[in-house]
Amino acid sequence: MLAMYAGAVLVPLIVGDALGLTPAQLTYLISADIFMCGAATLLQVWKNRFFGIGLPVVLGCTFTAVSPMIAIGSKYGISSIYGSIIASGCIVILLSFFFFLGSL
Repeated sequence: MLAMYAGAVLVPLIVGDALGLTPAQLTYLISADIFMCGAATLLQVWKNRFFGIGLPVVLGCTFTAVSPMIAIGSKYGISSIYGSIIASGCIVILLSFFFFLGSL
């Protein structure tokens, strides 16, 4: 649990500092990140046909995306980071249907 919490706080701190966010913006970014980690954890706990494994898996942030987020944010702003995350999520959802259909 503490490992997830450290990642959930450090990733927004690193990205926010690199983008020059104010302390208020940084606080909002950390709060949103911790909230979404909790939402993702709840989705993993509830097992159904489409998502979730039914186990208490605590999900956190990955440090893999820090460099691309800083690169995108430095050039295009933080709204482009949000947009690229949403777009990549949609692509993953679309690609997951091929894996789902292949398992039938």
